[in-house]
Amino acid sequence: MVTSVSIPKHSIYQIDDITHCNSTTARQLKYLQASINLSSIREISFYNISYNKNEKLAKFQRPKICSYFMKEKPVKQILHDISGVFKTGMNAIMGPTGCGKSSLLDILAHRKDHNGLHGQILVDGLPPPHSFKYMVGYVIQNDIISDTLTVRENLMFSANIRLPKEVPYEERVERVTKVISDLGLESCAETKIGTEFQRGVSGGERKRASIGMELILAPKIFFLDEPTTGFNIFFYRKFIILLDFYRKTS
Repeated sequence: MVTSVSIPKHSIYQIDDITHCNSTTARQLKYLQASINLSSIREISFYNISYNKNEKLAKFQRPKICSYFMKEKPVKQILHDISGVFKTGMNAIMGPTGCGKSSLLDILAHRKDHNGLHGQILVDGLPPPHSFKYMVGYVIQNDIISDTLTVRENLMFSANIRLPKEVPYEERVERVTKVISDLGLESCAETKIGTEFQRGVSGGERKRASIGMELILAPKIFFLDEPTTGFNIFFYRKFIILLDFYRKTS
């Protein structure tokens, strides 16, 4: 459950203010961002997060002549004044369907653009770097995975595309093999994910393969949106134990 906290007294930048900093402030911001050490993160905090869908920044507003022919979509409030802190360990966001849990995860993982987004996000008290979203693992509700590749091929694709080029091929293969073992995918490793026209792996195996594509990166921060969808009770428990193991060893 997200816990409300008070805003710290030290100076922090708002999401919608960063793009309007002067050159001196921008240099200071880059210095602060560069000082974040993702290998020893203690907390992620967020303050007064609000998100309005279809809200446009002034510089992106259509000219009046265009607005006459194109009807603007109504602004819909998704989040309003949300604050909280995630400490090192496993944290959960809980709430009813449609309350904005996925939107909040998108924002924390830097997967939303800044249109309609207001508030403050800090990593150990500092603004996260622009490359933050490439440093964290994120499993969304709808699996992003190639249906025509096998489980092993999908994991290898993720390793080849997203790991630094300095990582040797042998280590990539080793990581893929370990993730397959950790997630219990040995029996379907050479099976194609499958499409609506071609039978493939089960829904639970598909979800595990999607999680594995992120675990390949060994991220220090791992966001998961409803990761146990399709799991039976046996693997549900095993998966929680696996996450706890990764938390302790990463």
